[in-house]
Amino acid sequence: MEPRRVEHPDLGLGTLLKTYMGGYEWEVAFASGRRFRLPAREFEQESVDTWQREYDRPGMTPLPEREPILSEDQLRARFSLEALRFGIVPVQDVETLTIGLEAEGVSLNRALARSKERGGDVMAVIGDYGFGKSHFVELAARRALRDNFIVMDAGLDLVEVPPGKPYNIYRSLAASTRYPDSNERGLQFLLENAAGQPALVENLSAMSPLQEHCPLSVALIALGECSNQTTYDDILQWITGRALQKKILKPCIKKPPSLYRIGDTARQYTYLLTGISRLAKLSGYSGLAVLLDESEHYSLLRAKQRDRADSFFTAMISAALGRSQSRIDPESIPQHYLADYPLVFAESPYLFFLFALTESESRMPIDEWLAPSQLVRLDDRFIEKDVHKFLRTLQDYHGLAYDYSPNGEGYTDIMMTVPGMLSRTLAQHRINLRELIRIAVAIYDLLYLHEDYASATALQELADGLGL
Repeated sequence: MEPRRVEHPDLGLGTLLKTYMGGYEWEVAFASGRRFRLPAREFEQESVDTWQREYDRPGMTPLPEREPILSEDQLRARFSLEALRFGIVPVQDVETLTIGLEAEGVSLNRALARSKERGGDVMAVIGDYGFGKSHFVELAARRALRDNFIVMDAGLDLVEVPPGKPYNIYRSLAASTRYPDSNERGLQFLLENAAGQPALVENLSAMSPLQEHCPLSVALIALGECSNQTTYDDILQWITGRALQKKILKPCIKKPPSLYRIGDTARQYTYLLTGISRLAKLSGYSGLAVLLDESEHYSLLRAKQRDRADSFFTAMISAALGRSQSRIDPESIPQHYLADYPLVFAESPYLFFLFALTESESRMPIDEWLAPSQLVRLDDRFIEKDVHKFLRTLQDYHGLAYDYSPNGEGYTDIMMTVPGMLSRTLAQHRINLRELIRIAVAIYDLLYLHEDYASATALQELADGLGL
């Protein structure tokens, strides 16, 4: 018998491979290449009716809908607590569960406003391990999206995305691209939307100082004109940093510019990122936010790669700040030996650049590159009020997750005493923020699971454990 074609409302068309439990479950290979075993009732009714006729199963009754055991809010709160037990604040809770950072948050908001209104700004986030650098980077991403910026973010390392290889950084940023008005991921979403607007592409191309040698302009023009779907997809792969042989683009681009992977490439990729920021602005967004985490890997680089990392970071700083900065000489940033690139695609690129690094003697010389007002230092200076606010929010999460009201003498004692204990221990460098979060979750787990556990005993054991 011919394979039966079936249709799922979300996953689309597929081929029925096998049935289970008398036809109540189907194993289906979908056109996307994925293969799932799903309840038959999830498929379009026409698919189910056809299967019943084909296999003479007139009496098949779909399984009844099952009531969910947990509400959506409960399930979400439990997932959040699982991450918090490891000392990690989940991405979706990064604003709700931020400890302190009021002043730093004000600085962030001002930098985003300057990027939107004046053309660009820069922030460097410095802190020891476990003091919230990655948290602050995600907080910046959330606020940038809320302010209508397109967001690109990347975590640097020594293998996949080294600080001294701008091509790798660009490729990672392009893949990570997020939008304030869409759940799409990746730079190709912006490029395809722009390519369908010839007037916008013409406007952007007119800004470019390189014209027919500009990779971004060439790619957008070709995407708008290319009728070969395979080459169209290859163009998107090429301009988003996924290396391809240039010759396969020639059906739609006669002379594709090179995207250089080795040598002094800082200028080319800074130019491309500022071009994308101008494209974002023309497309109705506030601009582009580029966020880099884990920049401490700089200290592990060899001298030549450090020089190239310096070139990329100073190029990005100079491009974002433009004429408002005087600490970096743009002419000191080397050109690639095969091509000359300006630092910016056009003046006022509407670019917000933020990067995080660990405090150390061999870190980047950011004090030479940036003004003190552009540096955010994350340390252990968190006051008791900050910790109290965090514990109050965490208590609400715990109550929602396990469907109970966290009140009573034990919870009152905890809220009166624990914030002071934790903030003092933090100030004494006995714990970091990540450990503070783990301890806080463990306290609420203990109160919930052992209702008869005396709060005085719990507080004494906590004080002994913290060395107070």
